[in-house]
This record gives sequence, structure tokens and C-alpha cells, in this order.
Amino acid sequence: MRRPFLSAAAPACLLLGLTPVSAAADVAPPGTATATAARVSDLVEVSRSEATADQTKSDAQAAVISVEGKPALGTGGSQPSEGETGGALVDTGSDKAPRVQVAPWKAKASGRRDSARRSSSASSALARVQVPSNAAGAPAQRTAAADTLNIGVLTSEASAEHTPEQSTGSSTSNAADISVGDTLRLVLLHSEVDSTAKGNTYLASINGTKIGTQEQLSEVCSLDLSGVAALSCLTASGGTANGITTGVAEVLGVQTAVGLNPATAFTTTGTAATGSVPSILESVASAIPVAEAPRAAPAAAPAAAPAPEAGLPRTGVAAASMGASGVAGLLTGLALRRLGRRRRLAA
Repeated sequence: MRRPFLSAAAPACLLLGLTPVSAAADVAPPGTATATAARVSDLVEVSRSEATADQTKSDAQAAVISVEGKPALGTGGSQPSEGETGGALVDTGSDKAPRVQVAPWKAKASGRRDSARRSSSASSALARVQVPSNAAGAPAQRTAAADTLNIGVLTSEASAEHTPEQSTGSSTSNAADISVGDTLRLVLLHSEVDSTAKGNTYLASINGTKIGTQEQLSEVCSLDLSGVAALSCLTASGGTANGITTGVAEVLGVQTAVGLNPATAFTTTGTAATGSVPSILESVASAIPVAEAPRAAPAAAPAAAPAPEAGLPRTGVAAASMGASGVAGLLTGLALRRLGRRRRLAA
């Protein structure tokens, strides 16, 4: 009985020997984004929105008036798990025309504990006003959405998303955002970091036509006060370090000689990064022995594999594939043994 069992287990041992012991997956780093309409040192911030998402959680925070990092007068909050929250200091209600909101904010997070995709978003504004088209006696046949007037003052928005393969973060802030249906949109003092972490700033935009961008004015929009302080405006910067691409955009900033930032206006940041998940087939193929190279041209010794980056998790892909390969090999051996026995009996 021992001999047939050993002969059946031989294919399983072969497959186990060819299966790599472990396989590491580089999960994408967290996606983050922040947007602030105005900041005075580290004491007071106006209209700040922040969003983060990683492989374990998503979190969104919004604060219209923040003092030492904490929302004041109930003008902000956070959403650290799946759900949505928000509020306003004053809100006349959606059934009123016009609708006026003072210090409105919203925070939203999605992605449960077992989800592969997580996202979060936050928004805040000093004030928002919505005037339906029929509020001023417009013809009833014209839909309210077509000509509704929307005004946002000192607005900020941030969003982040994370999957094992990709994470992104985008943010925007404006001094004013005014739109009339689909016919007119006026944006003033805008800063933005998109999902690729590319920064962008400009003074104004009318229906998508930008006026006074950082490319046009960055060289003339700076002032150095004899080493005491430096004024900069319409700046956009960023780059990639350790696999994470970071973008920064700012309409106005003040930098002192001692390295302090006493004031900034309309500042946004965001990060984006990618991860990599190894293929099972590539892992198995890399474990199969390769024929020896000719002695006249010996193959160069493979470079030592870099040490895995701290904090990167190991997946169960290799362990699962190793077990499945062993079971498949064992079943194959048993099937071959039974087939050979039937042939001997038939003979």
C-alpha cells in the first residue's frame, strides 16, 4: 500500500518543489488630498477639507472655521467610516427660495472593511446661495435647473481613492464659484491638484477660459522684502519620491526669513501612487530551472533582490497556489494509478 501511495504523491511533490514559497505584493500607498481657502499660521483656517483613503480605512474631514486644528462653533466634523455627515451654521432649507447656507460642510466615506476600493470626500464653504430661476418671476416653462444661480464663497473640496493597484487624491479651492445653469460659470482665485497630482492655479476662469495662470504670471508674481519675508502667488509644484507623486498648488503665500508661513490663501495638495501585484504564472515560471548556459558565455549572476519595503503586506497567493498545486498533483497521481490498474485487469 505504501508504494502505490508514494507513486501517486510523486507529481504533488514535483509541483510543490516548483512553486515559490512566498510572493510579495506592493499595495499602493494611501491617497490623500487637502484644500484650504485661507490660513493664518497654524492657528486659524477657513474652509478646510481633507480626505484620505488606504487599504484599511477611508476618512473625510471638513471644517469651515478651524482654531488650532479643531472646528469652531460646530462648523465641521469628520467621517472616519462608511457613511456621510454634514451640517451648516445657518440653512434656510431646500424648500426656501433663495436658499442661503452659512458655513455649510460635508464629509463622506465609502468602502467597508472587506472592500478592495475605498474613497472619501469632503467639502466646505464660508457661504452658499442658490436662487432658482422661477424665484424672480421667470417663465414657468423654463426648468429651474437650466438657469439656477449658484454662488459659493471661499469654497474647498477634497477627494481620495484607494485600490491595491492605484491611489489618487484631488482637491480644489476657490475664492468664488458662480454659475448660472449651463450657460455661465465664473471662478475666481482657483487652485487645484488633480488625480495625477498635477497642480494648477489661476486668477479667473470664464466658461473654462483661464485668465492669469501660473504659467503666465509666476515670474512676475513674487516679491522679496530684503530677506525679511517673501511673497509668492500662483505657484504649482510637485514631484515623485519613493513611488508617491505629490502635487501642490497655491494662489498666495507668505514665507518669512525664519521659515514660518504666517499666511496662505487657496492652497491645495494631493498625492497619487501605484502598487503592483505579482502574477502567479510569472512566479511559477521564475521557479522552473533554466537550461545551463554555454560555458564559453556564462550567464551573469542575477542581481540580489531588493529588500521588501517596510510595511508592505504579504499576500496569501503563493500559499494558496502551493496547496492547490499539491492537491492537483496528488489527484493526478491517483488517477494515473487507477487507470494503469484497470488496463492490467483488462489484459
